[in-house]
Amino acid sequence: MLFSRSARTSLASAALPCAALLVGCADPVGRYEDFIARDTAAREGQGAGEGGGAGGDAPCALPEAGAADGDFLFSLSAYLSPRTPIVFLAKLATEARDGGLGFSLRFQPLEAADRRTPTGTPVDVGPYEAGADGAFTAALPTITVPGNANPISGSDLEATITLTGSLCAPADFVCGDVTGTVARPLRLDLADSTFAMDRITDPTSYPAPVIDCERRPALPLE
Repeated sequence: MLFSRSARTSLASAALPCAALLVGCADPVGRYEDFIARDTAAREGQGAGEGGGAGGDAPCALPEAGAADGDFLFSLSAYLSPRTPIVFLAKLATEARDGGLGFSLRFQPLEAADRRTPTGTPVDVGPYEAGADGAFTAALPTITVPGNANPISGSDLEATITLTGSLCAPADFVCGDVTGTVARPLRLDLADSTFAMDRITDPTSYPAPVIDCERRPALPLE
């Protein structure tokens, strides 16, 4: 990770009222620029001493083509507010490829109020490739998330992200790091964010969302 959890928490506390994911500041642009300056200083001061996505990039055995297919609860955890992720229903589909495994995903945003009700338009991405050691890098196209799926502010947002992780048999849990940018409502670097996707075994009872490879839980719904 580019900076410690404690540094991230203090930055989030100071910046959340005026960061790109939030609204309502008297001078949102000026205060956002102040936040970016503090954020950059914290990142440079901490360096790269803490590894991101623990367990998300370790070599492993790939699942057989088709064996990992199914529905997952996908949590995108932005570092500004890591325990309030944006949650999606993700459908995974895999196919055999020479030297690896191809996979595609369908992302359906879920309402933040219950993390269950579909909202907005689903997005199909892929195919991408996981190598023989399970590692993958998936550069997603720009995704728009409606405001009622954004638990931080309720604002519509637009982001272009890349997922880095490993697809390991039996692939019931997949996790890793997120990089990229939020473009709307204001530009924000998402470096040091994480994702986690947990298999849904019972469509009537989704698993409680976790936010990273350490399986840290998201904050419960109020």
